[in-house]
Amino acid sequence: MHVRSRRRSIRFDGSSVVISIAIKDSWNFPGDQKNRFPVSKISGISHQPPTTWRPGRVVFKVEGGSSEIVKNVPMFADKLSSYTFQYSAGQAGEVAKIVDAIKRARGK
Repeated sequence: MHVRSRRRSIRFDGSSVVISIAIKDSWNFPGDQKNRFPVSKISGISHQPPTTWRPGRVVFKVEGGSSEIVKNVPMFADKLSSYTFQYSAGQAGEVAKIVDAIKRARGK
């Protein structure tokens, strides 16, 4: 399962979650920072569905994971932690399916 939104993407393969974040290096060349973590290390999931005025957000609490904000994102991209996925209302159904699949894989 894969969803791309707002210069980030989330992928779930049944055993691990990958959040790819668009970044720029010191020479302003684009790239991706991939943050992979197994489902067994997820200690909590916070899912806020989108509304008319704000995008939806999925925040993963990962054991041993940093809550530091990614600072080297391209212009107009959201500065969020590396365990956060933000999306628009048009992708709410796809993201809800991914979150449900992750919760089922966790067994909770």
